[in-house]
Amino acid sequence: MITISIYGSGDAKMRALKQNVSAALAEYPMDGQIEEVTEYNRVYASGVTHPPALAIDGEIMSEGEVPTVDEIKKLFRSRHLMRSKLFKLRRIIAPVDMSSGAENALVFACRLAHLFQASLEVVYCMDSIFEGSVPSPSGVLANYRNTMHQELDDFVHTLAEREKLDCPTPEHLSHAPNEMTYNTVAGIRTHIAFGFAEDVLIDLSRNTDMLVMGTLGKSGISRKLFGSVSIAVSKNAYCPVLLVPPQAQFRGFANILYASNFESLDAPTIKQTVAFTRRFNSQLHFVHVGPAGEPGVELEKKLFEINYVYADPEMPFIFSKVVSDDVVEGLHQYAFEHRVDLFVFVTHHRSFWDNLMHHSVSKDMLLHTGIPILLIHADGDNPGE
Repeated sequence: MITISIYGSGDAKMRALKQNVSAALAEYPMDGQIEEVTEYNRVYASGVTHPPALAIDGEIMSEGEVPTVDEIKKLFRSRHLMRSKLFKLRRIIAPVDMSSGAENALVFACRLAHLFQASLEVVYCMDSIFEGSVPSPSGVLANYRNTMHQELDDFVHTLAEREKLDCPTPEHLSHAPNEMTYNTVAGIRTHIAFGFAEDVLIDLSRNTDMLVMGTLGKSGISRKLFGSVSIAVSKNAYCPVLLVPPQAQFRGFANILYASNFESLDAPTIKQTVAFTRRFNSQLHFVHVGPAGEPGVELEKKLFEINYVYADPEMPFIFSKVVSDDVVEGLHQYAFEHRVDLFVFVTHHRSFWDNLMHHSVSKDMLLHTGIPILLIHADGDNPGE
């Protein structure tokens, strides 16, 4: 049985929420039981900060408002998706190395945070105490942290002024770990982390809904090529990763290309992607690349149709077969012809990403295209499990 919890103080708003939930259950029957929670300690322990709030099986669906009956029915339909990081998208982290490529990725991250009302944190990873353009007055680690934090804040401040970025963290999404030391610039949190970038970011991804990273960055003695970090993190992260090329421009995502293969027939991931595209009023293109006469394509198309209809789309999807022996070349040709703004790669086995990125032509095309890439692992948010 599904537990539907309503949190509040017993006021008029809480009663109105219960009334709408009851009406929604009458129109969208579920084997659910409504529980009213007014005790302060239980409300606080639930994570609710802005009652009234609605939760299903412990997952907060809404707070600080009274959704309409139709809105609650939509929440009922999407209750399984609410466990998906891509769907809820409440916390975004943008790793930067203070290069021009990182600037562009941060612009994308801020625009997404605004759209999804998510918190945004900018993280700089130090794997050496000899980084930074301004020498620290002493060799004490804390002083190096302060020196780099000032440089990071200046980097964010300059970019925020130039691009008119303002990304205030929603109060009810303020949930930074106590051990993290943050500054705030233009409403954007900044943090200095110690350790190798790949290890730090993969660890942070456990409690993050999306990482937004540049594909290229600084190179030289002081920093490794950030693109190599992006590849390692995107392969092993515990959350979706958006890779943003330096030349990409954020204009929303009018056309999104879902790169289809026989291993990507993962219904929950399809539904997550469909829900994501709705936020941009996007046209979703399922594109399969393969040789002429390839068996199984019609079956794949039917399965996508079934999953897409189940996800209740607002516009019909486009399913296309591109005849080519080179997957990446075929995808880019289709993207050019259909003005695609975002690639979505869904990998069921992590070896797919290995094979794609280790192929020299594929790697060159993916890391130097002007189209951002969203990588989702269909084998769950936890690659190590």
